[in-house]
Amino acid sequence: MSFAAVGSSLRLSASETQALKSLPMATQITAKRALQGSPTDLERLVDYISVFNSSRYCCLVPIFHATLDSIQVPNYINPKTIPAIMRAKSSVMGLVKICTVTPSTLNVKDDPVTKYIVRKWDELYPWMRFIARNCLPPPYDVSVTPRPDLCNVFDAAKLCITPLSLICTQSEEGRHFLRSSISVQHFIAQLWILIGNLQGDVLQGDPGNSTDGLISMLRASFAVTNHVCVSESEDPNKTTLPLSTYVQAAGGVKPVVFTLLRYIRRITRDAAAIEEPRSWTTGDWSVKQLHLYTAGLHYSFEFLKIISRQDVSCRAQLIRQGSIRTVVDAIAQMLPKILVQANKELDFDPQLGLAGRQNVLWSGYSYVASAIRDADDGVTCVCQAINAGILQTLEKGVICPPHVNRRDHPSRGRLGDIELLFLLATFFMYDRVVKSIGRHWSRIQNVPTEKREIRDKGLGVALELVLISTIDAMDHRSVEPINFHEYRCSGPGCPMCASKFVSKKRRCAGCLVSIYCSQKCQRTAWHNGHKKWCQVLRCTVGPWGSRDIRKSLQVIAGFETSEISGMAKDVESRVREAQRQFPAFKDKLVLMLDMTVYPPEVHVLPVHKLEQFPGDDPIWPEIANEIRQRSDSPPKGYMFSVVKVHLGKSKFTLFSPSTALRMAFVGQYFSDNE
Repeated sequence: MSFAAVGSSLRLSASETQALKSLPMATQITAKRALQGSPTDLERLVDYISVFNSSRYCCLVPIFHATLDSIQVPNYINPKTIPAIMRAKSSVMGLVKICTVTPSTLNVKDDPVTKYIVRKWDELYPWMRFIARNCLPPPYDVSVTPRPDLCNVFDAAKLCITPLSLICTQSEEGRHFLRSSISVQHFIAQLWILIGNLQGDVLQGDPGNSTDGLISMLRASFAVTNHVCVSESEDPNKTTLPLSTYVQAAGGVKPVVFTLLRYIRRITRDAAAIEEPRSWTTGDWSVKQLHLYTAGLHYSFEFLKIISRQDVSCRAQLIRQGSIRTVVDAIAQMLPKILVQANKELDFDPQLGLAGRQNVLWSGYSYVASAIRDADDGVTCVCQAINAGILQTLEKGVICPPHVNRRDHPSRGRLGDIELLFLLATFFMYDRVVKSIGRHWSRIQNVPTEKREIRDKGLGVALELVLISTIDAMDHRSVEPINFHEYRCSGPGCPMCASKFVSKKRRCAGCLVSIYCSQKCQRTAWHNGHKKWCQVLRCTVGPWGSRDIRKSLQVIAGFETSEISGMAKDVESRVREAQRQFPAFKDKLVLMLDMTVYPPEVHVLPVHKLEQFPGDDPIWPEIANEIRQRSDSPPKGYMFSVVKVHLGKSKFTLFSPSTALRMAFVGQYFSDNE
């Protein structure tokens, strides 16, 4: 059959025309009519394409490209333009179907997605925008009914989203294009908002061939497209658009945050609803669904990390909207489904195996840890995580499959489950965190350790250490009197409680620690020794005078005393080492307890080398002499101790809270008749 006349009109090459002759005669007739402009026959060609004959029908690609090239996107929809629109719709659908069913090649340049979609993007993209504008509801008003006479919502969603998903998963050249095009990022952001706002699991025009909602699968698969737009390029020499471009395209910080958290909650709900696989094999449909949803959660968590790290406004809004609780809830629901050791075939599968399923856990833990580390108020983030049940969730991980001695297990990295657990422990000295632990303590200890089957011994040991620290924190906070400097007048001999103050509570503006019931008590305390210790107490709460540190001095002092006494031999060796290393400063050494790491560490340094500490002030030798004179067991080899703490990204070196409270409030710290 001759295609010459038609081929010349649509500019098919001789080789492309010859390739069409390899098709069955009935298909050749259909192809000829399609080239002559028949929308029905063009649609029939799309139906011929299947998984079993994808390579054979790749010769139809030139027909789809030629059709798109010959039709101009109309400005208006009328009876005259509808046939051309239907031909363009079928051509786009044919290209998407061929790229979907054709297996990828090892050669990146010859990948079908790169050849048929990315390099013909100028032909496809205008029609994708046209279909989205006319056949999909607006992103922020999904109740508006589009035009079903052109394309139903079901087909329109697939035509707009599937090409983007194929590009993100199969074409490196296409991924760079998505990262560098403002127009494409705006298009993707609007689609992302639209899919996030859709309700239910059935779209208009869904043929109902399966019981699985298309919206749920689109929501999970679109997460990778979203992540690609804001992630760094594989090639460091290629530039990407700033995150602000995508955020503005999506409508601002709040729409991005609300939509992203909604995605995570809905993907988690869909994943939790998956039935238990009948056979844990790579061909089981439930296993494939679980892989799709876990991959969607993984890329959603990665997107969380990127916008939280790069945009301060997004980071703050995420914390305010409960992103940590959302992530912890998702991990808690997914953990029993993910950490399942089925069989060797499935566990070591490169895509569906245990290592791939575990990626979602590491991404979630990593986001929680990065949110705490990068926050200005890390205490609030830790309280959110504890209130969301992070300790109970990590406790569940103890009885899941072990993380060691597995060939397919990814490395823990810097922010795995144990690293997150130890990061949480560095905040156990804060009063708000201890209160949160106390509220959930009964649930944390609900299952006795001896009755559990501990299969992850590494996480089990780490959890036991951290739980011991929680007990220590609650013990330190319960020592009587509790935070006496916050609830009782600091005037010498004054027994007045803050609740009985006649006038407004007067707080010392210098140290921010002492409170007084009257101006008389404040003056008496100043002349009775507070003049000297005021500056020292200020160094106990840090340069910012943080309220969290001020309210937690008693717990910090308890940890300081117990940790230093428990490391007495290590302290002696550190002192001798520092005396050899700094011979000119033997009489100006300071013991630093570093509580920004877990377990805490001790270091001995000259006082002027301490960070965030006024070490050059001449008051410190005088304070050290007074400590030696008034202490029953003065420090040996160093002047005094300091404690290094952090509130997230900010770190502070504090003068010893135990020493400051004991010396500045002598007579009140050891006795309380109330």
